[in-house]
Amino acid sequence: MTNMYVVSDKDKNGFIVDAAFPSQQAIDYIKNQGIKIKFIIQTHTHFDHVLGLSYLKNLYQVDVYASEDSREIANDKEYNLAFGYDIDVPIDKYLRDGQVFSDFKIMAIKTPGHTLDSMSYKINDIIFSGDTLFNMSIGRSDLKGGDYGQIIDSIKNKLGLFDKDSKILSGHGEATKLGFELANNPFLV
Repeated sequence: MTNMYVVSDKDKNGFIVDAAFPSQQAIDYIKNQGIKIKFIIQTHTHFDHVLGLSYLKNLYQVDVYASEDSREIANDKEYNLAFGYDIDVPIDKYLRDGQVFSDFKIMAIKTPGHTLDSMSYKINDIIFSGDTLFNMSIGRSDLKGGDYGQIIDSIKNKLGLFDKDSKILSGHGEATKLGFELANNPFLV
């Protein structure tokens, strides 16, 4: 029940957001659409967002981007909750807050609170919020590395600065709009 996104441009160059699972449906979609995957970006490194990471990285022979805060914790099973799973979280490039990267001109936005390494990504009028902001909810802050005050600050004072018509694509659940969440989400009003 974790969202994984495939994004592509008119030239069929693309990338994956959160390699949650090596989904055959996603792999078939990429193949059938003729998308050339250029890289993978991770919103954070909890197990449910990285279960397919090694597989998809190897399948497409691409680099993985994540927050610079992932460096020390990505493979810590206590942190990433991977108890019972034998997973590797291979990260090639670490991103700073506000860094704009790739030909897609993606902005990396540190949004800690759900995890220490939570990062949202803005491309045009879309924000991939991971487990920071959901439709009428927010990410859990009671797990290792979580902080309730920090997640609220990340939403209001980081994401909240962007255009209120920005579409929010989260790590779980349905899409929403930033302005709607700021005005109606019970955790934010």
